[in-house]
Amino acid sequence: MGDAMLIMRKRLIPGARVEEGLRLSAAMLGMDYPPLLVFADNGVEILMPEALYKNSLRDYLEVMSQMAGLYVLMESLTERGYTVEDLEPTLDVTGIDFDELAEMAKRCSVITSY
Repeated sequence: MGDAMLIMRKRLIPGARVEEGLRLSAAMLGMDYPPLLVFADNGVEILMPEALYKNSLRDYLEVMSQMAGLYVLMESLTERGYTVEDLEPTLDVTGIDFDELAEMAKRCSVITSY
């Protein structure tokens, strides 16, 4: 089976499906099946300092960052006036462009968006 990719495209608001996606990424990591976790569109705001209103969500991202890596679509950052330097400094986030995202997606057997 190929990789799985979870794309976070929405803002993080209480009770939103994005929370489910972050919990799912942690569960997959715990099952030794780490997904590619990509932040795009409004989802890039999740990576901003103080954006995570629950400590458990911050913990999920920190563990994913350390063990599997996090990716942010640079075009989405630029469209919103952000740079990688604006992101939460405790997270290891790799900037990618659309072409790199497409290459990553080719390796995946499962892609889902939140």
